Amino acid sequence: MLSRTGESFFWIGRYIERAEYTARFTDVHYHLLTEIADQDEQINTWKQYLDGTGEYPLFTKLYDEVSTASVLEFLTISPYNPNSLVNLISAARNNARGIQDQISSEIWYFLNDFYLSLNKKSDRDFWADTHNFLRYLCHTSYTLDGVFGSTMTHDEGWNFYRLGKNVERGSRTARLLDQPILSQPATETRGISEYHRCLAILKAASALEAYRKFYSAELVPRKIVQFLLFHNKFPRSVRFTTTLNRRLLERLSSPNRRPETRQAERLAGQLAADLEFGSLEEVYKTGLSEFLSQVITQLDQVTNKVGKAFFGASGYSELPTPEAAPLLRPLIHSFEPVQRVVKAILLARHQFHYKYTAPISQVTTIVRLAPPQHYGMQRRLDLRWHVDPPADYRHFTDAFGNMVWQLDHPHIEKEIACTVEMRIETQAKYQQDQVLAPQGVTPQELDCAVKPTELSQLTKLVDNSDSLYQIVRRAKGRGLSPLELTTSLMNQVYAHMRYEPGETHVGTTASQAFALGVGVCQDYAHIFLSLCRQVGLPARYVSGYLPGEGQMHAWVEVLLPLGAKEMPTWMAFDPTHHCRCDERYITVAVGRDYQDVAPTSGHYSGESSNQLQTTVAVVVESQGVGEYWQSPQLMLQETSPSDHGQEQ
Repeated sequence: MLSRTGESFFWIGRYIERAEYTARFTDVHYHLLTEIADQDEQINTWKQYLDGTGEYPLFTKLYDEVSTASVLEFLTISPYNPNSLVNLISAARNNARGIQDQISSEIWYFLNDFYLSLNKKSDRDFWADTHNFLRYLCHTSYTLDGVFGSTMTHDEGWNFYRLGKNVERGSRTARLLDQPILSQPATETRGISEYHRCLAILKAASALEAYRKFYSAELVPRKIVQFLLFHNKFPRSVRFTTTLNRRLLERLSSPNRRPETRQAERLAGQLAADLEFGSLEEVYKTGLSEFLSQVITQLDQVTNKVGKAFFGASGYSELPTPEAAPLLRPLIHSFEPVQRVVKAILLARHQFHYKYTAPISQVTTIVRLAPPQHYGMQRRLDLRWHVDPPADYRHFTDAFGNMVWQLDHPHIEKEIACTVEMRIETQAKYQQDQVLAPQGVTPQELDCAVKPTELSQLTKLVDNSDSLYQIVRRAKGRGLSPLELTTSLMNQVYAHMRYEPGETHVGTTASQAFALGVGVCQDYAHIFLSLCRQVGLPARYVSGYLPGEGQMHAWVEVLLPLGAKEMPTWMAFDPTHHCRCDERYITVAVGRDYQDVAPTSGHYSGESSNQLQTTVAVVVESQGVGEYWQSPQLMLQETSPSDHGQEQ
């Protein structure tokens, strides 16, 4: 292909993408300003945009003051701004006119009609209906891109068009992220103004719906940066565009690579690798604005090298962009030291009371109410039992490693009352930005004989349905990492369900609860287990305690690869509260579903019916930063249920 032809395709891609982005950004922020009453804040919004695109010096030469009207005119219909919407479409059309023999007739007719329709519109048409004018420009740009893809041979010209489009797209997304509201790693928006600005950023990148499918409805600045910078499947993320640029340059350079093409490939490959193996923590350590400036500079350098290597035209290597300094690359698979460990000591009191309508005999009560001596990052400090009437007892460890007590009564007249009191120390690791670090318990730490493969199977309570399968099918096709996939599934369970006691019971299956859309923590856990197991992630039901619940709580542990060595680790997620489990959670028992870890169960001989009353109270005795202990030691000897309620 002639270098002139390749250059035209490259710049058609850039001009169309730039026009689409400018129209969408202008429309979104034009409406955002209706939420901003402060005139100075409105002006600062436009100044920030013009500074980010480098167009502010030209604007000041053409206009006396910054106002919404002057900026809208400058960005859309000004003949003196090379990057106004009408000039961008005109430039794309001029490039297409010079290569009509290389593009389809449909492309030329559509692009030419687009250009002519804009020329027919007057300034009055623009000001009469600004919103629809901008929507027309944006939607027509979408359609034009579709005409390119569906009517053009996917050869070198097509690859140059896509390369120009993705270089422009990556640069625009990076510039969009360079905003003060995103510069601090906040965990949530702090007011309605920040909420609207975060909303505008996502809308300007056509990312709002995709973001909400991934992160539910919450708009968190750091998550917006994570999504638009590092997501590997969203086409407008910087990582996605740079990865595609690397692949396109490899296709265009082969089979005969010259030194100039190698330099272009090297720059594109370096930037793609930086974003592929980068982390959000490293971005904020570097400084978001500085990091994005380096990304934009490297994209400009890629343009320079592409122009010099493939187009042979003057001007590219002399573009006023400084030599790109290498990004401050995070070490791949590096060990990140724990910045902070938070410890908590929790007191839990569990009482259950069985009442019988007639005398019974040969009564056996199976109890799973107390945690093992140590489990991952929790250890039991103290344990007291009181059973009335006194029982013969024994305790054992089941196949899942749970501590089980068996209470035997030869005869019961009316009732059995039991009180279990315990004192538990827990801890959790936090990153420097107060975010809970990925953590859990490895299979090697557990006394569990059940293989993970058995925890990948559905059960009577953890079943399937067409609705659940549709979520699984969509999740499998998103190309997410195991941790991202698990988090996404939890988000979808939380978004679909509503917590409402009394609508379900202990025998309600995952499919039944999902169809109802309401339930309690047990139902949330069963639905989450069904989704995880169907996507191929071993997961298990967890029964335990959480302050403020008033009863035992349920959550889920998923086996995920964590750390530099991708060590399989059981990581805890609470779909009911839409979070990962921290130092407030006390794990008592794990199993395939609720039936494996029922707090109390048993059997007896007799015609009597029974009624169970339960009371649970959990309080935090102390909580604060502490030293991390890796090998918990037994602090007190294990105690047994006392015939007389005395401490052992």
